Amino acid sequence: MSEPALLDVKCLVAGYGNKTVLHDVSFQVMPGKVLTLLGHNGCGKTTTLKAILGLNDRAKGEVWLGGRRVDQEPVSARVAQGLRLLPEGRGIFATLTIGENLDVVADRNCRVPDSRIGVQEVLKLFPALAGRLSTLAGSLSGGQQQMLALGLALLGSPRCILLDEPSIGLAPNLVERLFDMVREVCRSAGVGAVLVEQNVSASMKIADHVTILNNGAVVFDGSPDEARESNFWHFF
Repeated sequence: MSEPALLDVKCLVAGYGNKTVLHDVSFQVMPGKVLTLLGHNGCGKTTTLKAILGLNDRAKGEVWLGGRRVDQEPVSARVAQGLRLLPEGRGIFATLTIGENLDVVADRNCRVPDSRIGVQEVLKLFPALAGRLSTLAGSLSGGQQQMLALGLALLGSPRCILLDEPSIGLAPNLVERLFDMVREVCRSAGVGAVLVEQNVSASMKIADHVTILNNGAVVFDGSPDEARESNFWHFF
């Protein structure tokens, strides 16, 4: 019997107002695995992440998380059930310190009885942050800000993390470190991840599965090796 999907996106049609961007987008994310969502600029990758979390208009389709349908629930309920978004441009409070960032998000996300990842667990994952709790988040380097953003996304009981272009503005060595952390967190905590990324080479190194979009539709869904051998690899 095959393992059930952690995140199951079924025939998603979504967009903004009267503009439809996604056309019957379907894919699955398994527990502890990283799905890399690829495609050229404007193909619908960010729209897909927003539709999963409920941040744009869904015309039809379904989103299932851990065997429960969530597409008809508000964003707050989806977050409470373990969906997390690390948005493009880093999701931190720049005018607060590292410690204040962690405390604010932990106060919201770690109240649930099954909360698994608290502030101390995040600091163990990202020791570079542990000695700088009084430092303003906005004064951190790009790599440190992205570590903090990922740490905030992990607080509480995350089940699936949606990462939108996390490598933007980072040096190549920092990109590799960040992606290694994403893979390690997924494998150790059984968290799933959908990684939207223009850095195809780096993202493919941690991908367990690849989905390619073109003009808002899935044109490939399979393993990294199959993706490299497909007719759609010329996009990159």
